[in-house]
Amino acid sequence: MCPPVVELPAHADAVIIGAGVTGLSAALRLAAARRGVVVLDRAFGNGAACRSGGIVTGDTLVGPAPGFEDCDQDLRSWIVTHGIRGGLEWQGCVELDRDAARAKRPIDWRDAGVVRAGGVVSGGTLDPAGLVEGLAREAHARGVRFVNGIDVRSVTPRRTHVTIATSGGAVSAPAVIVATDAAARLPDADPWPVRALTVVIETSEPSPAALTRSGWPESQPFYTNDLPLLWGRRLPTGGLLVGRELLPDVDRDATELTRAIHAAGLRLHARVRGLHPALVDLSVVRVWAGPIARTTAGVPTLHIDPEFPNLVWAGGYGGHGLAQAFRMGRRAAEAIS
Repeated sequence: MCPPVVELPAHADAVIIGAGVTGLSAALRLAAARRGVVVLDRAFGNGAACRSGGIVTGDTLVGPAPGFEDCDQDLRSWIVTHGIRGGLEWQGCVELDRDAARAKRPIDWRDAGVVRAGGVVSGGTLDPAGLVEGLAREAHARGVRFVNGIDVRSVTPRRTHVTIATSGGAVSAPAVIVATDAAARLPDADPWPVRALTVVIETSEPSPAALTRSGWPESQPFYTNDLPLLWGRRLPTGGLLVGRELLPDVDRDATELTRAIHAAGLRLHARVRGLHPALVDLSVVRVWAGPIARTTAGVPTLHIDPEFPNLVWAGGYGGHGLAQAFRMGRRAAEAIS
């Protein structure tokens, strides 16, 4: 549910583009410092954050990253403290290795080789849409103003401020955070040049017996430590959410892109059914895709405008984003403070 919205003001202390986890986390931090904050969004609740897999881990796609230590615990603590209704389950995440030397129990799967459990790390699952709604509610309670249903057309730094031209007029501020992750592209340089579409499927509900036979009776979320990446979790509805297949060429016409996503969904379905004979009867309920972007190093980053240091772009999660985005929002707020 979108918080109450206002008309686009002409000025603000700080403007945040993007009402996802990063943007809302930044808004909360700036509001705590008594800054007048305006958040712009094209369609609240329809961004990448609400469509994420909902797995919370402290590591990035390539492992631990400086500046993001214990970010999963920070997010968990904030959710618990503020009573956010987001279905948080802190059961740990199973790390899987393609290593035949690992013990066959509890998991002995096949996906581009032998896949077995390497251990359980801190983490869990949540409803990403519930998290975004909770963040927005807390931000609104602290005076953050929301402008929804608006397209940003340009971001132009001036001598003392940044002018943001939108479909509803222009707003200026001495500090701006662009928190749209893979949807943001700079005109002269791309801070996250590794771009792709990631494809995810939701499956039918496996029986308890099938889960037990597959070695996954506890239904903890899992992810592989190596490529090709595979992650999965149980949904409250009982089905499985599993990713991923990558489509590296995102510049296609709509018809071709639809075909490519459908084909990727079929490949992912085959991978899931091939993990274990007990999962062979799973069917696909839905398939969807979303853009991801990251640096070549694979870690989230803040890109600070070289000519206007209070203009920052935040993103580069590459698919491992909820806890990292929450921390990144705070870092972005600190960068423009």
